[in-house]
Amino acid sequence: MKHFYVSSFVQGLAEELIAPFIPLFALSLGATKTLIGLVSSLPNITGLLSQVLWGSVVEIAKNRKFLVILGGIVWSLFWIPISFVKEVYTLIILLTLQSILSSITVPAWTIMFIQLSPKYRRGEVIGNLNTASSLGYFVGSMIGGLILRQFGFVYFIFYMICFLGIISKIVFIHVEEPVILSTRSFKEVLKSTFSLEITKNKKMVNLIGAIAFLNFSVSIAGPFFSVYIVKNLGGSIMDVAIISAIGFISRIIFYRPWGSLVDYLGTRTVMLSCIIPISFYPFVYAISNSLVWVYLYAFIGQASWAGFDTALFVYLSHILPHEKGSSSIAMYNMLTGLSSAVAPFVGGMVAEFTSIWFVFILSTLLRIISMRFLDGLEEKVGLRSEGMAKIGPEPFGLISRVQTFISTYFLLIEKTLELKKRRST
Repeated sequence: MKHFYVSSFVQGLAEELIAPFIPLFALSLGATKTLIGLVSSLPNITGLLSQVLWGSVVEIAKNRKFLVILGGIVWSLFWIPISFVKEVYTLIILLTLQSILSSITVPAWTIMFIQLSPKYRRGEVIGNLNTASSLGYFVGSMIGGLILRQFGFVYFIFYMICFLGIISKIVFIHVEEPVILSTRSFKEVLKSTFSLEITKNKKMVNLIGAIAFLNFSVSIAGPFFSVYIVKNLGGSIMDVAIISAIGFISRIIFYRPWGSLVDYLGTRTVMLSCIIPISFYPFVYAISNSLVWVYLYAFIGQASWAGFDTALFVYLSHILPHEKGSSSIAMYNMLTGLSSAVAPFVGGMVAEFTSIWFVFILSTLLRIISMRFLDGLEEKVGLRSEGMAKIGPEPFGLISRVQTFISTYFLLIEKTLELKKRRST
């Protein structure tokens, strides 16, 4: 798995040189709040739709490794023309084309990873993988913040992203993947995908509903955190970079412990425990009058996202149909991702007519409601026979949720200290 770890680190480094600052880049080009939302939403929507087609291509492809490398190189090269953009509509067009042409990487990479990773300890492997990517995100956000603070959006940073993006995919050249020949034609695969056969999988349908709602709840406020820091809390680009870095440090610390806990407790327990701190992330922004509170909760919130993301990927890998994995992933990504893609634009319009503060409160309420959808997920529990405590009869199952939350996070701290002790000996 070392090729995946190296690739994740370098790709994370490349992405985070610019990702937290895209809304500010659009703002520097004269974008309104609605256009800032569109910068995030339109590339996401088109990328998700194109994944359905690419997923069918991946399903009949003999060499998925080649598709991963090709998609990564295309993504990287697009940063060269983006560096010359002087107008926000051109930026939106280029980001959209980049998303469409490079999205083949997602289903190809996911299937290749699932084929090569051992199922019995997939949570641990995902934890290690996410640790590597978060380390890259941390380094990238700090370097990006320093460069942008000193020089602004200079050409050099875009060239660096291009170079690192290519390197992150070239490392897969030496990966030996199993050859699995499809017995179906491209037309048959495409027809099967668009006939929504995925809806016959009850667990997949429940997961899609839960994650689609959560994604909308999260993404409606997504583009405005960095803008709010600069315009409302008196921060700077460097503060945006520091907050991103704090979050990545938290993820680096907790990804591996979460990976072990996912294998032990089960994915549903971890997701329901993590969603509680995640729900209040935008609320902290809304009530803060100082960046200190934002710094503090960035650590707490991202620790919870580390657990949720790890558990979600492992749960998805367990319920995917074996023979139609890539097309199912593409359809899952499209159906859950469309809400993420539309939400920033909706958030932009709401902020235009009300305020960013109101969008944060709305996002908080929607995240809390998403707990009900996550309750409906079914799984065979982890190594712990009792698994997740049943939701009690009290309003919203509050007591049982808090009990599970406390016990899960105590185990997280225990596992983190155990891993730290093991590394020091």
